[in-house]
Amino acid sequence: MALARGELLRHDVVLRTELAAAEPVVGDRVQLQQVLLNLIMNSVEAMRGVTERNRELALSSTVEQGSVLVSVKDTGAGLDPSAAERMFQPFFTTKPDGLGMGLAICRSIVEAHGGRLWVSPRTPHGADVRFTVPLWAEH
Repeated sequence: MALARGELLRHDVVLRTELAAAEPVVGDRVQLQQVLLNLIMNSVEAMRGVTERNRELALSSTVEQGSVLVSVKDTGAGLDPSAAERMFQPFFTTKPDGLGMGLAICRSIVEAHGGRLWVSPRTPHGADVRFTVPLWAEH
């Protein structure tokens, strides 16, 4: 969160967190931080043009069925449900200056860690991007 704090403040985004107690997960900390930071920055960017409502970013985690589920929800412009799966394809972008690689890289990282990454539209506004990462189990 320290890495994103400046952007959150600069764009008047209120951060709400509801995080489960820390559980060790299987994975490379730097790569998983990259995924989370990319998702947060995408949410901040999605809210850039929002003026008629609060800009809120909700970051939550829960432990369920041997995995940690992380959710990044925003109150941005939202997304077209038909584009939800294409968003993770290389070179697909909805941003005028985007390369279309960020979410594709995020999905590759999450899947390489044995998890899943997906997005859903929120009602009435915004998007909910979620990913799972397996818990570390002692043998």
